[in-house]
Amino acid sequence: MKVGKFMMPLHPPEKDRTQTFEEDIECILLADELGFSEAWIGQHHTAGWEPIPSNDVFIANLLPQTKHIRLGTGVTIITQHHPVNVAVRLAYLDHLAKGRFNVGFGQGGVPTDWGLFDLPDPGTQGLMALEAMDIVLKLWQEEAPFEFKGEYWNVRIDQKVPELGLGQLLKPYQQPHPPIAMSIVKEESMAATTGGRRGFIPISINMAPPHKVNRHWELYCEGAAQGDQPEPDRSVWRISRSIFVGESDEEARRHALNGPFIGSLLYLRGMLDMAGMLDLPKQHPEMPDEAVDADYLIDNIAIVGSVDTVTRKLQDLYDVTGGFGTILMIAHDWDDKARMRRSMELMAREVIPRLP
Repeated sequence: MKVGKFMMPLHPPEKDRTQTFEEDIECILLADELGFSEAWIGQHHTAGWEPIPSNDVFIANLLPQTKHIRLGTGVTIITQHHPVNVAVRLAYLDHLAKGRFNVGFGQGGVPTDWGLFDLPDPGTQGLMALEAMDIVLKLWQEEAPFEFKGEYWNVRIDQKVPELGLGQLLKPYQQPHPPIAMSIVKEESMAATTGGRRGFIPISINMAPPHKVNRHWELYCEGAAQGDQPEPDRSVWRISRSIFVGESDEEARRHALNGPFIGSLLYLRGMLDMAGMLDLPKQHPEMPDEAVDADYLIDNIAIVGSVDTVTRKLQDLYDVTGGFGTILMIAHDWDDKARMRRSMELMAREVIPRLP
């Protein structure tokens, strides 16, 4: 099993923004030093808890400061950008990274972002996202002249003038394109099926209990069969979890329940509630909404405890899901920098070596 980072990021809205950005950089630098295999960086425009609006800029800043870790957009919210801009900016970033770069695509789930960009209902946004992905892949693979007439965008280059270099779009460093991922949220997820059909990397959300995460893989494999893809290898599957490793179970739980760690999980709970998806974190459908409280989230959704406890819980997750390749440790706020750094060190040096 490999370990990576998924950085939404998660910071209390009242915390100084410059400080949070500096801590986010420090977190990825530490992950690189500890041998984390990859980090995926989120993107939102109007979410105080998730304040990075431009993950490609953040990644570009980190590239010369890191050595080994692969950096990826987690995700590029493709409905909030013109697909041509997405294609050329990500291709450029791939060159700057010399291939140490992954791409994630999604439609975003923040209602105030939808209003900011005057976007339609989520169902229509899903169709927009699929069309935009098709355009990006076309731009990465085809030579001008071409035209893509879609429902939401019309993209064309009518002519090519080789002697002047006109009509030439930048192609990615990695051919035919960087590894592409899709974030999977719902238990019955269309994104899982779409990802399998297209051969994209599946990344499962941190807010679903293990038996629901298992459904993600089933749908992904169904999609792969529909798309005539090779039988998927479980090593491509990423599962994200909110993890805090402490010196003891008592110390870890106390820290997780008294600060931004639980605050961020309650924020995510609120986002699910707003979207009518509060059933997602429930282990049983008959659970009342009020039972999805701080204690429940720490004990059943997050993975919190000593090295032994976290190792056992991750082994349980591995067994219930049937196996996966990478655990993505959610990047929580560094309210206690020493503890949060220590948690990452224990995860990399003591937990992961004990796992399959």
